[in-house]
Amino acid sequence: MTMMDSHRSNFYEKRIGPDFLVYWIRVSSFVVWLLLGTFFLITDMARPEQTTFFDRLFDVSRRTVWDEQMMVISFIVAVVLFFFSLLSLIINTRRLKRKTDHISVSLVISLIVSTLSILLYIAYALNNMNSIY
Repeated sequence: MTMMDSHRSNFYEKRIGPDFLVYWIRVSSFVVWLLLGTFFLITDMARPEQTTFFDRLFDVSRRTVWDEQMMVISFIVAVVLFFFSLLSLIINTRRLKRKTDHISVSLVISLIVSTLSILLYIAYALNNMNSIY
């Protein structure tokens, strides 16, 4: 037994369980999926309604354009999702010290989806603004 082995046997492990950053990453992955689900639900409610056979039969009018108010709410959720994902991903990259640490795929996916949705909303808004004038 060497001097190092005797020193290691007297060492007390202070790290019991995950620290706050690991806990934050786990919770943020769950929150990100909730926000992403909310975003998709609101965006689905904003899209134009499809006409069915019975709508044509009974001459029921349906909304044929995107609901602007729901699109704004969807945009706000996408912006919140973007900043929350970005903050959590920054925290996640600062925490890559142990062999078991990894970058959360959920955070990367939500960052990509929120970025694309923000860009699509801006393109949609610019297109509608040009058609008004």
